[in-house]
Amino acid sequence: MNPEQLQQMVKWLNQQIINSNESMNEAHQTNNYCKETQLEGMKEAYMKCLNKLSKM
Repeated sequence: MNPEQLQQMVKWLNQQIINSNESMNEAHQTNNYCKETQLEGMKEAYMKCLNKLSKM
């Protein structure tokens, strides 16, 4: 992966984390705990990917 692709991937992952946080807050406010839990798992996966990319 070239540096430009890496930068784009990091930017995309960060945006997905932000989106997950916003959606988790909405799900919590509407007491949709199943969706909140799903989103939390997605956020965790995005964060793991981001962490692995930052170690490259």
